[in-house]
Amino acid sequence: MATEMANTPAVQERSHDCANNENESTKDENETVHTGETETLSKRQRKKLLKSQQWEEQRELRKQKRKERKQQRKLERQAQADDGVEWTGKKRLRRSDLAEPSSLRLVIDCSFDNLMLLKDVKKLHKQIQRCYAENRRTLHPVQFYLTSHGGQLKQIMDEINKGWVNWKDVHVKPEAFHEILSKDDLVYLTSDSPNVLEELDEAKAYVIGGLVDHNHHKGITFGRAQELGIAHAQLPLGSFVKMNSRKVLAVN
Repeated sequence: MATEMANTPAVQERSHDCANNENESTKDENETVHTGETETLSKRQRKKLLKSQQWEEQRELRKQKRKERKQQRKLERQAQADDGVEWTGKKRLRRSDLAEPSSLRLVIDCSFDNLMLLKDVKKLHKQIQRCYAENRRTLHPVQFYLTSHGGQLKQIMDEINKGWVNWKDVHVKPEAFHEILSKDDLVYLTSDSPNVLEELDEAKAYVIGGLVDHNHHKGITFGRAQELGIAHAQLPLGSFVKMNSRKVLAVN
């Protein structure tokens, strides 16, 4: 009996220690935080509070980054101004508003529609779009012509790019180029010509063959020029560019 009485406090003490351990474990698991109002925060609330604190701490950093972006935009505007584009307040003037058109004419001969697969006509369409976009952006745009416009090309443009009917500074004609321009003014640019074009004559109209054929129809544009009895020439690519294959460029 005395032994049981002696062991009882020890058992109670161990039970008390276990209870304390369980409480400590639960406390560690929940890891509560007390604010100034002694309000207990859950783990989720604690994370939210931490994010809020980090947001406040990074306020100056965000302000500095905004300042740097503003400075970068200012430098870009200055660079654009040096390149011929003026700014008025927040609105930038388009190059087309400042452009001085050239009298030189550039013609894309689209009469090869029946020689191309549909996928190649789509490629031609994209190349024409690039030509148009670049000409609109330049400070000295040429007089741009699309001739023999019809067939698959027109169908694709009607389906994919309906806005082409509103294109500015471009003459889209269903007729052939030699029917609307004087033959004396025409120069067909073809890599098969023996004549090398040394300089551009702004009184002339330079014709580019609107053909994506992967070299399946070699010499066809040169033959077209000879057939029509008009001048022809090749660009002086050999003097400026090292090309491993034929000196044939994409339309754009």
